[in-house]
Amino acid sequence: MGQVSTTILTSDGQIKATGGTLVWLTISAVATGGAVQINNSTDDSGTDVMGFVVPANSMTHIYLGMPDQGGLYCKTGIYCDIPGSNITVSAGYV
Repeated sequence: MGQVSTTILTSDGQIKATGGTLVWLTISAVATGGAVQINNSTDDSGTDVMGFVVPANSMTHIYLGMPDQGGLYCKTGIYCDIPGSNITVSAGYV
């Protein structure tokens, strides 16, 4: 099944450059809060497969599951679009 790898983003960026499963996300927002979108791609041109609006001064943790539990599988790559600022996304993936 594999060990979970992690990444932390404060602006748009790749979570994984190839296909894989998103296992969990922790999203924290300060000041104004904002939106986060997960794309099935290696850049911001892919299909949005998940999106969130996070309130100001909050933190949200989302557990999607390991691959055998049905985590979010992205065939092309896993990309995180953070349209605003003041958002930090931590992601676990395999």
